[in-house]
Amino acid sequence: MASRQPRSNGNVVKFRKKPKAALIIFIIVLIYVIAFVWLYATRRKVQTYVVNTGTLTANTVFSGIAVRQESIMNSAYNGNVNYYMREGTKAKVGDIVYTVDETGRVAQLIADASNSDSNSLSDENLKIIKSTLNSFKTAYSGDNFSAVYDLKADLNSTVLQSINENIMSNLDSIISSTGSQNLFQTIHADTSGIVVYSIDGYESLTENDITKDTFKKDKYNKNNLKSQDIIVSGNPAYKMVTSENWYIYIQLTQSDIDKYELNGRNSLQIRFVKDNITAEVPFSIVKKDDIILGRFSLDKYMIRYATDRFIDIEIQASASNGLKIPLSSIVEKDFYTIPKSYMTTGGNTSTYGFLCEHYVNNELVTEFIAADIYAVKDDMCYVDMNSFGQGDTILLTDSRDRYTVGTKAALQGVYCANTGYTIFRTIEIVEQNSEYCIVRKGTSYGISVYDHIILEGSNVNENEMIY
Repeated sequence: MASRQPRSNGNVVKFRKKPKAALIIFIIVLIYVIAFVWLYATRRKVQTYVVNTGTLTANTVFSGIAVRQESIMNSAYNGNVNYYMREGTKAKVGDIVYTVDETGRVAQLIADASNSDSNSLSDENLKIIKSTLNSFKTAYSGDNFSAVYDLKADLNSTVLQSINENIMSNLDSIISSTGSQNLFQTIHADTSGIVVYSIDGYESLTENDITKDTFKKDKYNKNNLKSQDIIVSGNPAYKMVTSENWYIYIQLTQSDIDKYELNGRNSLQIRFVKDNITAEVPFSIVKKDDIILGRFSLDKYMIRYATDRFIDIEIQASASNGLKIPLSSIVEKDFYTIPKSYMTTGGNTSTYGFLCEHYVNNELVTEFIAADIYAVKDDMCYVDMNSFGQGDTILLTDSRDRYTVGTKAALQGVYCANTGYTIFRTIEIVEQNSEYCIVRKGTSYGISVYDHIILEGSNVNENEMIY
């Protein structure tokens, strides 16, 4: 008899499926990525600066005073004056400098001749006028509006110089037609030199006359002779600079002499600020009772600066070399200061530190503590404040003297971020300007070429993770 097979009741048993491992890993990675992106997006942005070698030239502009051989030429006549030679040009003996019309009758006839078509300006004179206008535009300052009148006179002189030949060729007939042969005077240069149409009272200035007041521009008064239409006999008509040899004097301090290492120098590289010309110029120091002068001796450039009494020059000092960093990176950190005489070495090692006296289990013990000494200045060691606690007692070797830790002082430095977090490094500034400074190489706990430092040091703290 065949056996009977059990019958199924038709019920299906369902088993809960376990999450797949891949799904779990995906979720974990997704959470990590989201967290990483969120942290990156919300964290403070910190910029770094790569340290490199560089130079920084610390030049200073000095306002110098020009001393020349100058002769004032007075008029021998009264009347209307017209200048024919452009200021700042060189005249030779016999050149017409100006004319004086004692009646005023000839002046109108000359003006009519000047306005005729035959007296149009040459290309060369048009270039001079354009150059004069460009120079005025570049150097103009609202604080010196009188320069506008100087410009007007310069342009007038240029025009008169341009038409001078035509007028002078017809001058005899013009004078004859007015019957003013003896009343129209043509004044010629009786010596060669550079023509200047201003006086300032410094024409006879010598080195012995220079004082501190000489450099005060607020006391300086320049009389522009070109602005006069009528001249009086015996009054200045123009002046002549008669030598190419001249001097520029600047006022110095002992600090300037030390800074630029001027002692023993017999020449200096200078830059004329007015037109950016540089030159190597003989130099010497003149010490007087109340003032120290720097004297530059020149034998050229006179024609460029003959109209200037005050001349701004810049001493081209030697550039400072070292590690160049931005001033924005510099921060300060406090350190304990301990006299250098207390510094010693531990046992047979060359590690520097201090003998510290403190209690252990109510027993007074003396222990050598190696310390991070960041700098030594004025016989004081600048020690990291983590090395000691305030009030700790330091022993002087082979002595009963004691020193209590507590006095603090600050050192300048930057935050170095080579390892991803900020570490304070000291700096010694050699030179600086408004944006950068040069720091000494190879200092203890200092920085090196290619170090990454925080660009804005005040925005972070020491031992802060930045990436």
